[in-house]
Amino acid sequence: MIFSLSEVNNILGDIKNLDNTKKESLNFKNISIDSRDLSKSDLFIAIKGKVFDGHSFLSEVVKKGVKSVVIKEGMQNLLPKNYPYWIVNDTLEAFQKLTLLKRKKLNIPLVAITGSVGKTTTKEMMGEVLKKLGKIKLSYANFNNEIGVGLTILGTDLDDKVLVLEMGMRGLGQIENLSKYTEPDIAVITNIGSAHIGLLGSKENITFAKCEITRYLNPNGVVIIPANDFFLEETLKRNWSGRIIKVEL
Repeated sequence: MIFSLSEVNNILGDIKNLDNTKKESLNFKNISIDSRDLSKSDLFIAIKGKVFDGHSFLSEVVKKGVKSVVIKEGMQNLLPKNYPYWIVNDTLEAFQKLTLLKRKKLNIPLVAITGSVGKTTTKEMMGEVLKKLGKIKLSYANFNNEIGVGLTILGTDLDDKVLVLEMGMRGLGQIENLSKYTEPDIAVITNIGSAHIGLLGSKENITFAKCEITRYLNPNGVVIIPANDFFLEETLKRNWSGRIIKVEL
């Protein structure tokens, strides 16, 4: 899949330091945040994590022949003179915006699964059911945060028929953010437990946070929830006016 210069410009703003004669030939086959696993046809995004800062590896990225990078303001001095780059306030947000671009270009159904327990089991079971449609992409291991979800989307192939993602939660607003940059077609809430009570303070807050999965759900989509959880059902109805399927456990 090709990410064109104009597509990236539309999302991140105009590229800096690019010779006009090279604009027609600048496009990218993939988006990468790992300097170790990088080809010269990729667009590298320098993300600062808990342990490493991608900006520390810019010289290595340039040596590999990568055509352009996405960096934070103030990091331009780490690049060679006249080297093309995009500059953004938040490189993680830029990464998420570009993964959403790929999600839209794939144009396949996306299933998002959240819940206090059972996400991985539900994902694997769903994969077994859906594989009759052809090649299915499932999120790997516990790739359920803003980085892992994005990497799963970027690793999805054009011949995949359905994409199934897990969405984890560490606090209010996180699942809403994941929903925003994935735009699911089907949302599954496996259950509401007390695993995050220390973070959110109450089961009611946990329920509200899980229902954030509907914020950017396809209006013609569907939410699947366990039957007989009346508080979940009522909370969901305050956030979602579309179709709901209740499953007896």
